[in-house]
This record gives sequence, structure tokens and C-alpha cells, in this order.
Amino acid sequence: MEKGDVIIKLGMVESVKTHVDDPYSLRVLARIDQDSPDIPTAELPEAIPLLPKVLQVVPKVGEGVIIFTTAINDKESQRYYVGPIISQPQYMEHCSFDYGRGPATSMINGGLITPLETIANYRETDGAFPSNPNSKVSSSDVSLVGRTTQDIILRRNGNDNSDEVDIRCGIRDKSPYDGDKSTDLIGNIVFNKIDPAYIQLKYKKSLTTGDQTTANSIINVVADKINLISNQDDNGFNLTDPDELIKTKDLENLMSKLHQVPHGDTLLEFLRVLKTAFLTHKHNFNLAPPVYAGNVRTMDEYPLDSILSKHIRVS
Repeated sequence: MEKGDVIIKLGMVESVKTHVDDPYSLRVLARIDQDSPDIPTAELPEAIPLLPKVLQVVPKVGEGVIIFTTAINDKESQRYYVGPIISQPQYMEHCSFDYGRGPATSMINGGLITPLETIANYRETDGAFPSNPNSKVSSSDVSLVGRTTQDIILRRNGNDNSDEVDIRCGIRDKSPYDGDKSTDLIGNIVFNKIDPAYIQLKYKKSLTTGDQTTANSIINVVADKINLISNQDDNGFNLTDPDELIKTKDLENLMSKLHQVPHGDTLLEFLRVLKTAFLTHKHNFNLAPPVYAGNVRTMDEYPLDSILSKHIRVS
């Protein structure tokens, strides 16, 4: 078979979306070996995404893609692409193809670049990505991994055999050695143990069995601050910005107007103090104020601010 007699080729993306009338088409212009270097980018045949539209993954300019053509030996035939080609987690944000000379080809036979050392050799990366070789993770897990710090994991938790769905953001940090050419610890690969945001859904029969905590299903919502907002509340907030839903610049103002959630047990404790003070207080004489002692003093000096959560707010 001649070099050109294949319908699967590697190509480098030179343009994304801007060349077409419909930016939602997700088409790209990618150059393959059979394309003359004299052909301007704008004249390259369009490549249509081979993945279904419901999964929208678009390669960046400079990244590699796998190109499928509909006819052998015809570089003008319809092209389809799968990509981007990302060789290792260190290159999730951008994996340069560089016309076959970049790290995107490091895991491909004949690649000119040597792969980096696997991040599995560094304990600080444990948990940063869905597949963690150092934990009990099922091979049947399904994941959607974002370019920087986000992912969604549908997993079977090997530690307790519970089913689990994790929606994670900020779960990865830049390696402190990023930019040091003497190390393979580059990119967003370090597990963030300080301030990630995530929603964890867990299910298992008798997942918890305590007196007040018995449950088969549990949802854990974790973040520095948690806001619960209803579309139907007359709050004047813009909750439907077409680009950000809630704009980052509006968060401070929004949180200042939301209501702090009370700690139920602390509120109940104060109500008991109030009830006791009401039922047992004394007056020195008719119409005089209560004697300022005992339960009355305890009620008056109760730190009311301690009832309110500093971290969870509702509309």
C-alpha cells in the first residue's frame, strides 16, 4: 500500500470555527501530510466532528486530530475528525502536534518525542484524575475530563462498593514545578486538598445506619461557600446570563443579599434557653422587669451570631 492509500491520517488543526458560517458546526481545518504546504489554511477541506453533537469537544489550534477521509488517495474527499490527540494528563490544557513533531505524538509509534514519566509515580497527583492506579477504582468507571480542573465521574467505589457520581471543579492544581524543564511534573496534575468544589452522589443499601442518619442515598455538596437560589424568588438577581449563568463579578453582591442559613442544633439550643427563661423568670414586684440573673442572663448574653452559618446562604 502506498503512503497515500490510507483513509486514516494524522493532521494538525490550523483553524477552528471562524472559517464557517455556523460556529456551532464544530468544524475545523486540519492539515495532513498529503496537503501541500503552499495551500492556504482557508482552502483546506473542512473536517466534520465524528463524535455525536451531544458530546462537544473541539481541538485547539496547533493540536493534533485523527482525520478520516471518505475516499482513498483523494485528499479533497470529505473529512471527519476525532480529537484532540492528548498523549498524557500533563498536556490536557494544550497538547501541541507541531506537524508530527510535538508531544501529541509521544505515545504513537514512530513519534519523535519521548513520553514524560507517568504522573502515577507521584503521590501528590493521586485523585487528580478519574483513573487513580493507587486506589480501588473500578475499570468500568465512566468519566468526562475537562481541560483544566474539572471532571465528571460515574464510578463504582471499591472501598465500600457504593455507586457514586462526582461532579468536580477545581480538583486539580498546577504543579509547583511547572515550567522547570528538569521535571515531568507539569500542568494541572496535583490533587487539590484545600478548596475544591464538588457534588458527590452516593448510593448503596444501608449506606449509613445511625440513629438519625440512616440512608441509602446521600448527596454531599462541598465548596468554600454554598448558595441555594430559586428562580422563583423575587430577588432581582441575574441568574441567566447567556455566557456565565451567574457572572463572577456579581457574586459578591449576590452573596451579600442572600440569607444565612441557621445551624439547626444551635438554634434549638437557644430556643430552649429562651423557653426556660420565659417559664422560670421572676419579678421583684408587679410590672418590674425580670430579675437579671440565671436563665434571663444566659438568654441575654447568648451569642446570636453563632446561630447563622457563615458559609451557606439561601434566597
